[in-house]
Amino acid sequence: MMKFFAFRGRLDDADKEFGRYHALDLYTIIATTTEEEWKYALELRDQQGDQPHVLEAGRLVLVHFSGLDRLGMIRLRESPYYRPELQLDEFMSALKELFPATAETNPEGN
Repeated sequence: MMKFFAFRGRLDDADKEFGRYHALDLYTIIATTTEEEWKYALELRDQQGDQPHVLEAGRLVLVHFSGLDRLGMIRLRESPYYRPELQLDEFMSALKELFPATAETNPEGN
């Protein structure tokens, strides 16, 4: 979750590559998560999903990582470490599952 907030803090910072490394770090974290770690993360989501920081992470996923045209996904693809074989659809799906948009994170219903 910290990487979402780090990404948000660097979106407009040219000296920090506009958050590209944080976006790619998010991909790396999800891609290397074990099945046991994933199950635990889903348990935490279910237990803590109504906490403000979790809701904000869900909003950040919705705004920046829910489609290839979103800034987080654009920044990820701009990274010098990006590779075309990365499984971006699966990545976005996993983020949405782990941090789903709710009425609190998405008041417009999008």
